[in-house]
Amino acid sequence: MIPSSQRKAIADLLRREVVPAIGCTEPMAVALCTARARELLGGLPERIEVLLSANILKNAMGVGIPGTGMIGLPIAVALGALIGKSDYQLEVLKDSTPEAVEVGKKLIDEKRICISLKEDITEKLYIEVTCEGGGEQATAIISGGHTTFVYVAKGDEVLLNKQQTSGEEE
Repeated sequence: MIPSSQRKAIADLLRREVVPAIGCTEPMAVALCTARARELLGGLPERIEVLLSANILKNAMGVGIPGTGMIGLPIAVALGALIGKSDYQLEVLKDSTPEAVEVGKKLIDEKRICISLKEDITEKLYIEVTCEGGGEQATAIISGGHTTFVYVAKGDEVLLNKQQTSGEEE
């Protein structure tokens, strides 16, 4: 029998560390980052650039996105931009509809989403999304944890910057 103090400690740990997610956490984290950048932009982006660590890219490209009948990051990014709400965290796509999926497919077909490897980083979990539209630009970066925003900016206005600097920069 586990003492009650240990049971409480385990339960507290689970409450802190386990968060609900729709589907695999990696594409949901990318959708979350996209949703936040789009919210900052204030409208539907004309172009979305996504830069990812190798680990996120590898883990997210081949998994199914619930409710879409599709796999991979492009539909997660498209839906993050169309219907995602960053307040929902890893349940960011819970408001998805078949209509939104169809519009998302059009965004993909129109080549408005560019997904690439972020070069010269050591983080295993790194997601950077820049949304552009109407002459404006907004960027969000998640790093270190699936819901940990470390940088948020609209245009030249930096709203959050918790990025670590390298020893050389310091």
